[in-house]
Amino acid sequence: MRSSNGARPEHLIEIRGLTKTYGDENRRLTVLDDVDLDIQTGEFFVLLGNSGSGKSTLLNLIGGIDRPDRGQIRIHGTDMTTLSEHRRTLFRREHVGIVFQFFNLISTLTTLENVTLPLELGGMAPRESRRRGQAMLERVGLADRAGDPPDRLSGGQQQRVAIARALVHEPLLVLADEPTGNLDEDTGQTVLALLLELTRDVGKTLVMATHAPAIVPLADRVCRVHHGHLLLEAAVVEEPRPA
Repeated sequence: MRSSNGARPEHLIEIRGLTKTYGDENRRLTVLDDVDLDIQTGEFFVLLGNSGSGKSTLLNLIGGIDRPDRGQIRIHGTDMTTLSEHRRTLFRREHVGIVFQFFNLISTLTTLENVTLPLELGGMAPRESRRRGQAMLERVGLADRAGDPPDRLSGGQQQRVAIARALVHEPLLVLADEPTGNLDEDTGQTVLALLLELTRDVGKTLVMATHAPAIVPLADRVCRVHHGHLLLEAAVVEEPRPA
């Protein structure tokens, strides 16, 4: 992907020699094996793979939720692998938004309170956080549900709230782990369209893990996670039909 002036965009994410294993000394499972990867600013990058292939592990490593056994992950120039857990949390709170498959909304908070939580954790004044949270709910079509708890919303509505929460602090990077995996096909397509609209409109980098091949034609690049390695694939572009 290139910018409008033909220059290659900077790499937001640079991964070198990334290795992650699980288990003990008697039995080790290598999930990621010496992985190298660059992801450009503003790119929609899709990770394909079966359940257990390692795509969610890679997202967790990029987001600083987990640490690799070896290798380096740089995001916007910051080496995530050298940061303490506390510093990784602060970096993620400021620069990364995460959309989970199962929404991960807090049941004791209202819809608006779920959305404003990242802002309040970041120290924003309550009045401003509510203003920004309400504006984000309006963008995802749920301004009239601000006072409702999550259990009064449908699955698709809850995922829209999760998207609003992930984007309200205007992160550099959005990570989405099977964001349509818990939704029916029609609702999933609606949620995906909304996520792409809200990230591409403002040039956010979106990295999505999925096992749904229908997402492939929408991506800038596609990578399959297989036996610990990343296999780059060409994103499928539908050819126009003859008139």
